[in-house]
Amino acid sequence: MFINYKVTVFYFLVLLTISSSCTSVKKMNYLVTEKKYTPVELIKDVDLSYKLLTEGHPGVYWFINKKTLDFKFDSLKQTINTPLTTKEFYKKLAPLIAEIKCGHTRLILVNKVLTKNQKDSIAKLNKPINQFSYKVIANKLYITSLKKKMDIVKKGNEILAIDGISSTEIIDNLEKNYASDGYNQTFKAAVLNRAFINWYTSIYENKDTLNFKIKAIDSIFNVKLTTVKKEEKKDTIASIKPLKKKNTDSLMAKKILVKEKLKVRYKGSDENKKPILDLQFLEKDSSIAYLKVKSFSFPYANFNRFFEESFLAIKKGNTKNLIIDLRDNGGGSLTACRNLFAYLVDKDFVYLRKGEMDHKFNPYWYGSGISNKMIAVPFELTSVLRVKKKEGKFYLNYKGTKPLHPKKNHYDGKLYILINGYSFSASALFSANLKEIERATFVGQETGGGYNGCVAGHIPVINLPNSRLKLRMGLYPVLPNAHTEIRGRGVFPDQEIIPNIDDVLAGKDKELTWVLNNIKTSL
Repeated sequence: MFINYKVTVFYFLVLLTISSSCTSVKKMNYLVTEKKYTPVELIKDVDLSYKLLTEGHPGVYWFINKKTLDFKFDSLKQTINTPLTTKEFYKKLAPLIAEIKCGHTRLILVNKVLTKNQKDSIAKLNKPINQFSYKVIANKLYITSLKKKMDIVKKGNEILAIDGISSTEIIDNLEKNYASDGYNQTFKAAVLNRAFINWYTSIYENKDTLNFKIKAIDSIFNVKLTTVKKEEKKDTIASIKPLKKKNTDSLMAKKILVKEKLKVRYKGSDENKKPILDLQFLEKDSSIAYLKVKSFSFPYANFNRFFEESFLAIKKGNTKNLIIDLRDNGGGSLTACRNLFAYLVDKDFVYLRKGEMDHKFNPYWYGSGISNKMIAVPFELTSVLRVKKKEGKFYLNYKGTKPLHPKKNHYDGKLYILINGYSFSASALFSANLKEIERATFVGQETGGGYNGCVAGHIPVINLPNSRLKLRMGLYPVLPNAHTEIRGRGVFPDQEIIPNIDDVLAGKDKELTWVLNNIKTSL
């Protein structure tokens, strides 16, 4: 019998790799779920976190002074006198990291690594906490949808408590683990509204049985939910309808007519291939345009192409009123938001102030694991281009600190900007610059991002060596060419509109409705 030794060795190495990988996964899962770390190990991670923040974060003392921060770190270390798991330690350290009040900086809890079979098994189950969708409004917790039919629970019911813990306490316990920019009043609730279940399970046990105390219009009752299997949709004979013969020539003609009529434009896409950009004309005469930018951060979207096509269409349509929707836009590319700004002004502009730092800092040298060490050297080399030194200070070399020109086909008409608590980072920067020159009417809620800027630019994730937690932190001050004396707040709307639970359930867009009414009354 002929034996191919090369193939044999190859398969042996593959099996060895798989076996090693399985062992590594099991070990990692043990380290982040069961293992208790000694006080000495945990205090080393506290000290490293302190070092990273105080030496590497240029805004660490914007909203807390050194004496207070040092006292809080020392106080935390005194409470660590027994071994703790990763999650137990996270609940101690995360609130302290949030004390510096930087929305880009937070502690990350490492999740258990699951095999495909484990993921598939979990996907087939509905844990109690997953059986509702949630919305936080005015510090109250509401049910916005039900994953299965229930006789007594309805959409819009308020949750008063989960497993005996009041919703007010739950919201507070979740929100204290991450920061907003400064003293912002909208960002934290907006974060929970995007991922309440994830935050809940990071702090509380994801139990198979939960007791909910619920308030309806005229009653208060308790509901006990247990883990159930998700219902599988099955095709039945009755559901399958015979196909009718279609006139293909007529259908093709209709498709061509519709395409010509709608003039389908480029809309970009997110990681799920869903559009993140949109332009619509809300009137037949194109007098009102609505431009939606869900995010500035997706690499799959060509923002320049979208802006060029959109503003050419706006000019051709002789649009008099433009509505830009930045609600739930968490930020992203400085280039993208700066280019959009260039379509909204008619003269040269400066977009950024120079952010000043005392020294250059490479956080990757301090992180554990090969991933951090591999990044350290290229980060060091590229920082020569990224950071410039002048008169003993360091400045980020960003485009926009010197005058830039408006774009061709820039828009000069009436402008409205829709904002809310998750209008963050780049979208808040963009809004601050428009607010500063009184270019637009802002409608909605205070932006989650700060008016006076933030610390971002480059946002590394550093592995803490003992607890397996990760520290995410901004490295560079990013400052708009705008300033307000109100420290630590976002861009305030000219017309504040806060939807209530009835508006949410009915799908009412009160902000857009207000704008359209304002346009009509201004004619």
